[in-house]
Amino acid sequence: MPNDILESVKDFNTITIFRHVFADMDAIGSQFGLKYYLESAYPNKKIYCLGNDCPVSQRNNVHMDVVDDEVVASSLAIVLDTSNAARIDDDRYQLAKKSIRIDHHVQVETICDEEWIDDKASATCELLALYLQEKKANIPLQSSLMLYLGLTADNIRFTTNNVRPATFDAAKYLFEQGVDVTKVEQLNFSKSMEDYKYETVVRNHTVFKNKFLYSILECEDYEEFGLSFTDAKDKVYCLAGIDCVEMWALFTRMEDRVHYSASLRSRNIPIRDVAMEFGGGGHECASGIKNLTRDQVNQIIEILSNREVA
Repeated sequence: MPNDILESVKDFNTITIFRHVFADMDAIGSQFGLKYYLESAYPNKKIYCLGNDCPVSQRNNVHMDVVDDEVVASSLAIVLDTSNAARIDDDRYQLAKKSIRIDHHVQVETICDEEWIDDKASATCELLALYLQEKKANIPLQSSLMLYLGLTADNIRFTTNNVRPATFDAAKYLFEQGVDVTKVEQLNFSKSMEDYKYETVVRNHTVFKNKFLYSILECEDYEEFGLSFTDAKDKVYCLAGIDCVEMWALFTRMEDRVHYSASLRSRNIPIRDVAMEFGGGGHECASGIKNLTRDQVNQIIEILSNREVA
């Protein structure tokens, strides 16, 4: 672990924190968990979280900052939880005087001046917690809450195949900082009646073929329940946990009403190569793709339904 990756913070009066588009809880949790820590440690510095407001930020009652180009240009930019430059939700990070990236995805390109990439970690929030633990930092309760939210959302309550002993070290550290794990459970995994009903629709659209389960949903399917595209595509988790299913996928029509996104998952079978073949990426057993045509969706279904299963 690079114990000096954030030392540059001391040299800047302004810090801008970036993350990926279609933000999930690890992206928002790492972004705001770091912001709250830095604001506590450096009360005279200006810390901004940049990107578009999204359903995940709104649900957690946090709001993205709005700053002009000059502010970014004078700052240290920290990019979190993002595997490639095209996915950063505000390309102005390139204007910054210096940039740092902290991420747990497989590295596909170098995009910042300094980078800490650990693709064995279950979440970017895990990396930040381990970093702060090594620094013996006492962090604000709100910081520990956001980091624990991101940690347990990305590894689905410590059940994904990239959970490791260090994951529990990170959780222990955040627990010791005062995080309310019951509150985290409610914020991360409770659902509205609309969510519950939509998950039933997702399951009712499933097709099962050779240990591969998939579902294709249209805008009308999720709009009927007042869900956004971002909310809808995250429902891939409701296809998990079936004993005869080794791989599963949710294909969701995007807001442009033309293309689809794909959320690909598996127990242990590598599927990232398929995502990369179609312009996506992610982890070996949890990857995503966007801007797919229906023909491409069908191609992916054909590939995965015929993939060798040990």
